Parts: sequence; C-alpha cells; structure tokens
Amino acid sequence: MILTYSGVVLILIFLFVTYLMSAYEKLFAWNITVAHYCHMYRSVFSSAIVKMSILIISGLEITTCVLISIALYDIMAVPSLWYASYAFMLSGFLIIILLFGLRIVKDYAGSSGLGIYFLISMLGLFWSQFI
Repeated sequence: MILTYSGVVLILIFLFVTYLMSAYEKLFAWNITVAHYCHMYRSVFSSAIVKMSILIISGLEITTCVLISIALYDIMAVPSLWYASYAFMLSGFLIIILLFGLRIVKDYAGSSGLGIYFLISMLGLFWSQFI
C-alpha cells in the first residue's frame, strides 16, 4: 500500500467500524431496537414501517461495510481508489437518510451529531478523488 493512501484508509476503517457496530447493535438487540425506534417514531409512522426501515437501514449499513472492505482490498492490491469513492458516496447517502428520519421527529441534537459523520464521509470522498 502506498503511504499516500493512508488518510483514505484510516477514514474507511473509521466508517467501517461505525457502520458495523451500528448494524450489529440493531440486529443482535432486535427487540430493544424495535421498541426504541417504535417509541421514537410513534407519532409519525406505524410500527410495521419502522421495522421495515430498520431492516433497510441495517442492510445499507452492511452493504456499506462490504463496499468499504472491497475498497480497502482494492487500495492494497491495485492501488486504486475507485471503490473507495463509491463507499464514501454510499456512506454520505446513508447519513442523509438517517438525518431525514431524525429531522422528521425533531431530534435536533441527534441530527446535529450526524453532521460530523457526513463531513468525514465527504472528506474521504474529496480526498479519494483528488489524490
């Protein structure tokens, strides 16, 4: 691996750990997760929609982790940042979905906390496209 890509690699690893732990917590504590989010979105969505949304978001988190894994392998093997760019774009898209959900229920503290993750994803995207 070329040392030039070390910043991109570190950002990818940070996002990988973030999304992997998030998906793990959602799926392996399913009843607690569903209860929490059903309570949080009770005035906006039915519990069936909340459950489906949790599955979709978990699927996107796992897909992002897989894409990040491919990107890390690609950086070490080729070295290429093509998959890394797509991983950062998917990460940004996922954060926008989460932001939208938090803004619907007016969780302004939670949505402001997502800003840093979005900035990290966009920094990685910028970095991966201009190396």
